[in-house]
Amino acid sequence: MIGRFAMITSKEIPAGGNVATSTNFSATQKLAAQPACGGEGIEDYNSGLHVGALFIILGTSSFVVKHFGTGVILATAFIHMLPSAFANLTDPCLPEIWSKTYPAFAGAIAMGATLVIFFIEYLAVKASEEIEAQDTQKNVENGTSIKDEDQKQAHNNIPDSDHSHGHILSLTARTQTIGIIILEFGICLHSVIIGIALSVSTGSEFTSLLCALVFHQMFEGLGLGARIAEIQYLSGSLRPWLMSLAYGTTTPIGIALGLGLHSSYDPESQTALIVQGILDSVSAGILLYAAMVELLAADFIIDSKIRKGSKQYQIAAFVLLLLGAGLMALIGRWA
Repeated sequence: MIGRFAMITSKEIPAGGNVATSTNFSATQKLAAQPACGGEGIEDYNSGLHVGALFIILGTSSFVVKHFGTGVILATAFIHMLPSAFANLTDPCLPEIWSKTYPAFAGAIAMGATLVIFFIEYLAVKASEEIEAQDTQKNVENGTSIKDEDQKQAHNNIPDSDHSHGHILSLTARTQTIGIIILEFGICLHSVIIGIALSVSTGSEFTSLLCALVFHQMFEGLGLGARIAEIQYLSGSLRPWLMSLAYGTTTPIGIALGLGLHSSYDPESQTALIVQGILDSVSAGILLYAAMVELLAADFIIDSKIRKGSKQYQIAAFVLLLLGAGLMALIGRWA
């Protein structure tokens, strides 16, 4: 018994030491074996490079959403509105004047809406230019004529061949705002229609339509939001918030209208078919004009940024445009 205790003790206590010394020695060994926590400090941290990365990612995201959204809005007009307008206004249950005498009513109404919007924008831009001319005249009278003359001289030094091309034109904030308002009006009108359609649908049609509209509204909102964010607003302006709020609330308003009218609203009635067909035609005409003139022409023809960019930049812009149009066309299978 004593020999066994002595054998155990001799293993636990090193020669020439005691229990306390053995314990301290073991703790020291464990600390030496355990890796140290924490870093040695950040030495080569380039703050400027990291801040630049923030703006690079932000710019890339804006670039993606902008051109992707253009394709979405273009496909919305061609895939989601025009076919629906023709289907409603040529329904066999309507009087013959709609379905047989003149089955092109949907196209005619869309064309009329396009021309009306064109004239409205023309007058609005003309009035905007007159306001800017008056502001310039006031600046001249206040003693900034030298600066204005220098700008005028610089503009006159541009070769005539360049004057004939659209990329010399610069869109002012007022002009851009007019274009965005036109675009949003067409989108909001369509949003009310699809909100009502969702509320009065039932069964499997409701489920598939709801899923499709989630992606529809998300893509459309990204495209519109990118355009709203691109405009330079005055500090503290409520305009971008109001424009975003208008888009975000129109579809719920349509859904609420549908909930209130679902018991008496018959989507297959003559009145419903004609009203929905006309509204779809008007929306299609507005969005076709906005997509072709305000978005496609403004980005790829009037603004020379894409044409003067690298080949990769140009290819990326066109791929995003086609991707947005393609995905929205695919959603048209269900909504």
